[in-house]
Amino acid sequence: MKRGAALLAALLLWRCGGSAPPPAATTPAAKGSSRVPFDSPPAANHAIGITIDDQAAQEILSALSRPKFQLPDIKILEDRTAVRFAIQDSGRPADVYERDFAAAFEEQSRPAVFDFRSIRQNRDRWQALAGAVSSRHDEIARIAARRGASLLPGDRVVSVKLQVFLLFGLAGLSDHLIVHRGEEELMIIDLFRALGDTEGEPIDSQVARISRLIAGVAFREAWDVYRSASPAWGGPDPSLGHLEPLLKAVAQAGPESLFAIDENFFPLSVWLKDPMRRAVDDLNRRADRLAEARGNLDQRLGIISEMKKPEFARRVAGPEGAYLTDTVFQSAGIDGLRSALALGPRALFEAYDRATQSDKELVPLTKPIRDQLRSAAPAARSH
Repeated sequence: MKRGAALLAALLLWRCGGSAPPPAATTPAAKGSSRVPFDSPPAANHAIGITIDDQAAQEILSALSRPKFQLPDIKILEDRTAVRFAIQDSGRPADVYERDFAAAFEEQSRPAVFDFRSIRQNRDRWQALAGAVSSRHDEIARIAARRGASLLPGDRVVSVKLQVFLLFGLAGLSDHLIVHRGEEELMIIDLFRALGDTEGEPIDSQVARISRLIAGVAFREAWDVYRSASPAWGGPDPSLGHLEPLLKAVAQAGPESLFAIDENFFPLSVWLKDPMRRAVDDLNRRADRLAEARGNLDQRLGIISEMKKPEFARRVAGPEGAYLTDTVFQSAGIDGLRSALALGPRALFEAYDRATQSDKELVPLTKPIRDQLRSAAPAARSH
């Protein structure tokens, strides 16, 4: 099971020093042509099928709206796919779920794992939101599918399916959970976690956030499929030299990490300038460490081992790659970005390097990365 990537958005906002995006009316994204990469029309007829099931969310709200706790309600809920996976992911037995659900009805009791009290206390808001989402299933799925295909290169058609379940009450802090049932990939969204900080925002804005969250998972799945059939992404790339593990990790995580960022923060080099500068500085320092460790196998293996940890992609490569990817999009347009993604990690870094040469406000890549890219360029062109 994979937990949601909400922490990436939180990390970006923390680095930004705030929790709210700039006013929509003042952002470039609000003025005619979009400056948001994932709002671009798809390059091909990619088949991204998304279905949304909100039965668990509706039944949880119905049970929480009763005057008193009813155990039969929980027995019905525990048969729902989304709830079963939520309980399984928590690592606790079903009786903990039942106990915490009952605690929502008792003033003096406190939930240990599943927080249903907050939902019950504000159930009018959640019922209105759940009703809006339910009435707009098709629209949300359509927007998410279009956005999920937006960054994919058009040289081959990608086909993926994603089944989405909505509920309330995931354990922990993540806003969604990714699980597998056979060959199916399922996404389980906790509406409370995903939209808990949007009270007061228009319903349209909250629905748009859900569609972006779904689009990010759909893109990640499609991006995995695309790369698996791409010679530019599969196998070792000698042109990246000893920097290959770092550059590949950042280039792979960058496009999918864009979906964790609110639309109003684009271009990132404008609205998240300082945190993104720090992200590229961090990337450069890691490249310098790899370069310095070139002759020390143990030290180099230690650095590479650190980069293989799951949290590295989320907390490090994701923010770094998001900035590089958006910079290429803002500089070269969607066609330039897709072309770079089709050609592999080196092409994305080369496109960012070109952008820094024309915009001196951008953080340039460190010398070891530039030297590696330029020494590999003639050989790359010969292919």
